[in-house]
Amino acid sequence: MANYHYIIAGLPDLALDFESSGFNFDSLLDQVITLSSPEDVRCIEWLLFAQKEENLNNHFYRAASKSKNRFIREYFKYDLEIRNIQAAYISRKNSSDVSEYLVGTNEFTELLKAGKGSDFGLSLISENAASVIKVLENENILEREQLLDNLRWNRANEICTFNYFDMDVILCFLLKASIVARWNRLDRKRGAQAFRQLVNEVKGTYKSENNN
Repeated sequence: MANYHYIIAGLPDLALDFESSGFNFDSLLDQVITLSSPEDVRCIEWLLFAQKEENLNNHFYRAASKSKNRFIREYFKYDLEIRNIQAAYISRKNSSDVSEYLVGTNEFTELLKAGKGSDFGLSLISENAASVIKVLENENILEREQLLDNLRWNRANEICTFNYFDMDVILCFLLKASIVARWNRLDRKRGAQAFRQLVNEVKGTYKSENNN
């Protein structure tokens, strides 16, 4: 735990280093892991495990919901909502059975299966549904994917609103860095924009914390 302040204080310089030398998520990750405790590395491994689509199953999300780490619990709850809404929305457009694409069994998924209303009736239990559905209505595939990642990015920030020098801040940074890495692979221009946002956010956040 003594390393949190040191790691987070170094994030602005770390981000700027990668801005000048070329962004490399694996290299950035290695530097953070080197300074982290074994327990904290296990939290980081949750983020890495989730980078592979095939790992995002019911077992993963159920285990994430029971994690001792708040960021892991809350972020992946939100991510699952996005993915389930997206599955239901696409299934509705294709007139296919959504049941085989949904992850988990709860009130949320039951409403998606019922498929009533433009928002699947989710507005009664979810404050996130409307914004996700609005994004899914975008016909441009690349823009839609970017907007979904923007929702994830913003949710990560919200989770850490009142966090300063703890593991959640580091996980939030790495989550956003993984989004940058994804866009560097998909679209270099959008990846560069996302990286610039990451640099500005981490610089601004650390500056405001130092001024308090």
